[in-house]
Amino acid sequence: MTSVPELLVLTRIQAGWDLFQTSYVEAARTLRRNPGQLAELWAERRRAVQLHPLSDDLRELYRAQIDRSRAAMATLNPPLLQRYADHAVPLIEHAWLRSILLRTSAVEAARAVLKELSLPDEAALATVSSPPGGGPAGRTAKTATGFRILATDDGTTSSLAVLLHEVGHFLYEADPGPGPTEGIAHYVESEAAALALGRVGFDRYLAALPECGEKRRLWASYCDTEAWLNHFYFLTEAAEMGLCAPPPDTLDMLYLRDTYGSTVGYQFVYAAASSLMADHPEQLVTRLRTAAPATPPAATRTGEEMTSTW
Repeated sequence: MTSVPELLVLTRIQAGWDLFQTSYVEAARTLRRNPGQLAELWAERRRAVQLHPLSDDLRELYRAQIDRSRAAMATLNPPLLQRYADHAVPLIEHAWLRSILLRTSAVEAARAVLKELSLPDEAALATVSSPPGGGPAGRTAKTATGFRILATDDGTTSSLAVLLHEVGHFLYEADPGPGPTEGIAHYVESEAAALALGRVGFDRYLAALPECGEKRRLWASYCDTEAWLNHFYFLTEAAEMGLCAPPPDTLDMLYLRDTYGSTVGYQFVYAAASSLMADHPEQLVTRLRTAAPATPPAATRTGEEMTSTW
């Protein structure tokens, strides 16, 4: 039986890490306008992949996930992707999410969803603030005093979808159970909790809207696309490591997911989490009901170190 490695080392791609601290859509545009910068990023990624450590146990987990990801991509609905120059690109189509206005703030909408799901809301939602300098759209940041949710609110349901995903991370991190907090199982379970609460919680919100049938269908397609991309990026990265053939599908990789352009290793987490929550996301949401600190974490102090959970 394959043992589970204690740690999954994430290899940073510094050029991508610096670039994607802003919106990854803007980062993609920057790369398109600057071919030299794109070539340097790809070269740095190739070096990072070559240096990425893989233990024998981790290789076995990767190979098992390769089979699961191939099977998942064959059964999921066709990707709901944006178009650019008549080509599908790996940015999920979400204009419809931005077309639905929230009746209140994203935080208050999330609070109502969490209460309906019998999930704790006070600690997580008390920490929500905008990302420093505009930053990425959503992160759950670890600080010296606990965790904070960094998310923007543009007044549409797109903000709510992002926030619910981050609340899933927060609730899992608040009470992850025994074991190392930087271990591979921890990473996967946290991502699965975020994917599950995002899917179940947002569907619950849509179910209360008038004429919700088409909206829920679009949301299910959105989630399938997200899962498909999780498996696609993992297979692409595994192929770079020489573990498998690349996926047969091709995408315009100028439109990078920020994690693909800034780290090596986390694509496994996304794919494994998608597999973990695929059939019964409601069960993962139920497990979060007792996961909350007694009091909200203190606010992050200036200069306090922060690391991100995607």
